[in-house]
Amino acid sequence: MNRLYWDEELETLPPEELKRFEAPLLAEQMSYLYNSSPFYRERFDQAGISPDRITCHEALETLPFTEKRDLAQTQLAGALIGPHQCAPREDIVRLVGTGGTSGKPMRIGWTREDIHAYNEMGARALWILGCRPGDLVLNCFNYSIYAGGVMDHMSFEHLGASIMAYSVGKSRALLEMYADLPGDKCLYSTPSYAVRLAEVAAEAGINPRDLGIRKGFFSGEAGLQVPGYRQKIEQTWGMSTHDLYGIAELGCQSAECEHHNGMHFCGGGYVIAELIDPDTGAVKTMRDGEKGELVYTSIRRKASPLLRLRSHDFVEVQNEKCACGRTSFRFHTRGRSDDMFVVKGVNIFPTSIQTILHDVPELSGEFRIILDNPPPFDYAPRLQVEVSRETPGERHQNLTHETEILIARKAGFATRVELVEQGTIASEHKTKRVIRNYQSQE
Repeated sequence: MNRLYWDEELETLPPEELKRFEAPLLAEQMSYLYNSSPFYRERFDQAGISPDRITCHEALETLPFTEKRDLAQTQLAGALIGPHQCAPREDIVRLVGTGGTSGKPMRIGWTREDIHAYNEMGARALWILGCRPGDLVLNCFNYSIYAGGVMDHMSFEHLGASIMAYSVGKSRALLEMYADLPGDKCLYSTPSYAVRLAEVAAEAGINPRDLGIRKGFFSGEAGLQVPGYRQKIEQTWGMSTHDLYGIAELGCQSAECEHHNGMHFCGGGYVIAELIDPDTGAVKTMRDGEKGELVYTSIRRKASPLLRLRSHDFVEVQNEKCACGRTSFRFHTRGRSDDMFVVKGVNIFPTSIQTILHDVPELSGEFRIILDNPPPFDYAPRLQVEVSRETPGERHQNLTHETEILIARKAGFATRVELVEQGTIASEHKTKRVIRNYQSQE
């Protein structure tokens, strides 16, 4: 079946050829930023760099990073989008929100050309996942102001899939809808929602495998990077699982192919990615096995272009040739640097805890870490974990102690484990794994 819209050649260009293709787009974007945005003009001037010097990928290293909080702060002062807005208001046809640093969503503007670019990258990623024209997909992301709803919905349409706008909530009604729809179906949600939906099905006496959901497309959380978590979802539903990664501010999507060998970067021709040391900001070579934080620069955006946006996503790069034939770099997500916490010198990512908990069959695998006091974390944080309904109450005390020992042995830090009822933690929205019960010092 042929693809409908996007340029296949950009997905298979050798890296150096792709760089040559992107170089004039980068130069044009830098000039556009300087001439259209007071925010970026000030950044260039403060760095003492003329935009006409940024003509290749390597030159980006001379420019400062952009933090989401830098942009969000201007909106708190009353600006609709902020001084990084470049397109005139009459060309901006859509606004969406992303998670803000102040607890309020940050607004991002899109022109028609920007939306088309988002859809192009999204369609590439969805094709890699195994989504095809004619697939019936129920979108269980929020259709309020966030990208996972309307924006991702349109990427499915762009590819040619049949997408149903369900949103979040009313899980029992969703199960009934799946039962009524004939043929094979697909689910688009967070991984933890698939777990929660299975629990609702069990409570209703419904076997998830009887609903005909054959493909699961998952985003918003790193759960599928944990082998036991993926296996649990696949066995429960009888579905294949496919992981999607995206940055809402950019629409820069990446996805794993049928070989499940890391995320293929899908932004070629639209977004340039860099790998940096999250502590020093130094650029690192994207060689096989290298770890660091991904940084993104849009090269075709008109409304809200982003220059060296720090993602705070910590990844490990893979450059071995994939059997699928795609040539873009691949990566495994290891966690978000703002979710990482340090206990007595040990760096902890939630995904490492998730991997350990899946070795304990009496636990559901759902958890959250609660940090009650600000750093330094020289105390044992609370670790709430869901205990399986089948686990007898007389086992709870010993199970708590055994889990504390397991975490200390395998993760290298002490916790105070608290068992909670199954169904307490997994959410219809993104499941928050780290709860900070203190006021940030930033």
